[in-house]
Amino acid sequence: MQLEGLIELPEFKEIVRKEARARGLVRKDVVDCAKSIYTELLPPVYRRNETFIIRDTDFTLRERAALVTLLKMQSKWPQALLWREDVSGGADEGNV
Repeated sequence: MQLEGLIELPEFKEIVRKEARARGLVRKDVVDCAKSIYTELLPPVYRRNETFIIRDTDFTLRERAALVTLLKMQSKWPQALLWREDVSGGADEGNV
């Protein structure tokens, strides 16, 4: 399934709604970010046998919400990517 198809699934819509609300973001902004973030950022920085770490120092708040939404969706799939979010870096949103 293409990314555009995933974004239309009820599961995606529910997760993105929760992630946007929890982070004080506009859902549409997170959805727009999700349309490109996964394909642009995940493959180059992820190696198959490693846990993908979403660091607040590497991604903006909107990018993190988009990635978390997509990765939460795929967590139930066979051969799901391992991941976790790390917000301990204290990144300033304006400097990311």
